[in-house]
Amino acid sequence: MKRNQGYVSDTVYPAFFYKEMQPEWLNTITQFLGFKGINLSEPFSYLELACGTGINLIVAAINYPESTFVGVDFNPQHIHEAQTLAEQLELNNIEFVEVDFQNFLESNQSDFDFIVNHGAYSWVALEQQKEILAITSKFLKKQGIFYLHYMCYPGSLNLQPIQKLFNLIDQHAPISSRESIQIGKSLFSELHAQGAFINQPQIDALVKTLNHSQDYLAHELLTDHWQPLYSVDVHRQVREFSGLSYLASAQPVENLESISIPNELQQIIAKIKIPELREYLKDLVRNAKQRTDIYQKQPSKLQQHEHLALLKQIKFELMQSRVPSNVAKFQTPIGEIRAPQTLIEKMLKALANEKLGFHDFMQLAEFQQNPIYLIETLFLLMSNQYIYPVRSSIDQRNQTQLDQFNQLMQAKKVALKFIENSPIPIYVS
Repeated sequence: MKRNQGYVSDTVYPAFFYKEMQPEWLNTITQFLGFKGINLSEPFSYLELACGTGINLIVAAINYPESTFVGVDFNPQHIHEAQTLAEQLELNNIEFVEVDFQNFLESNQSDFDFIVNHGAYSWVALEQQKEILAITSKFLKKQGIFYLHYMCYPGSLNLQPIQKLFNLIDQHAPISSRESIQIGKSLFSELHAQGAFINQPQIDALVKTLNHSQDYLAHELLTDHWQPLYSVDVHRQVREFSGLSYLASAQPVENLESISIPNELQQIIAKIKIPELREYLKDLVRNAKQRTDIYQKQPSKLQQHEHLALLKQIKFELMQSRVPSNVAKFQTPIGEIRAPQTLIEKMLKALANEKLGFHDFMQLAEFQQNPIYLIETLFLLMSNQYIYPVRSSIDQRNQTQLDQFNQLMQAKKVALKFIENSPIPIYVS
């Protein structure tokens, strides 16, 4: 079958790892911004809707062997690959279920501390979107965290006409999704060569997108319900159908206007008193293409002393096996930001020896009188994949299991690897 509820089902979506979906990452941002999170030192439960081949769940299950993980997907190929990988790694704290959202809503008996959905929300019809939100409403625990990734306006607007081209080919050709992609790419290349897109400044980015694999492009471009969304509409939808509150972005820098909005525009946005309008203006000035929203059920704002106590507990670790040198430039939604190279090197070298936290870095002269500056710096380091939030028990992971994970990824030709002492796998060249 080529389609299931308008969604591509005759190819396997490639495995991609997103650190933003991991429990520690979501919890750290929630706590950094002053809200009560999940106690990760105790067993917790985690559900991924539309889990694909399960790579993000499997990494989380490796890091939290005492917790419970469930992945749901209606593509039998996805579930088969996910189950096979979990069995090869001998993970007994993870379950993959071949089921659509509606049947899971009716049959599930468990509640969850985390529910996550990456990508599918802007690829499915409104009916399935409501089912996702009904699941979060019914099964997310009090103060549980919901992560939702979706394409958004205005940045995804340029891709819409090209997606329509590919979708039309696929609708009217009795061929596989992969073959539709190949025909679409050939037609696009011919149009491009003859100057059809000469007045479209974003065309180079579109050409780069089409260099991905056919399986990737089939899922990205062929769905019948492909639709970027306005974040303010999604926030309202989540509030109405799930009763959840929007907290923050899972991209740390986006939570600080000082490092994600140009200075001149910060002054304009600061004048706006309507929250929905403020949020939309942020997307507008960033030309946002995707959102990674964090929501919470009945969020509990921390008292100042509670917040400070939690900040002291958060530790960070290097994501790379060696201390990177000459780090002074960081990528942000508004381009490149420069930071004092000497300060950054001092922080990274200190992290090479031990896990350090907010309280440790506050002892540095540069931060003693300016905690916001420290938060900005930590968020830049997190977003640019230099550091990652960890808990002390992370050292209890099974090294044999990590080695086996690396071997399996290599066999699958996925350039994802746990390097020495890294809390999560990273992409390697």
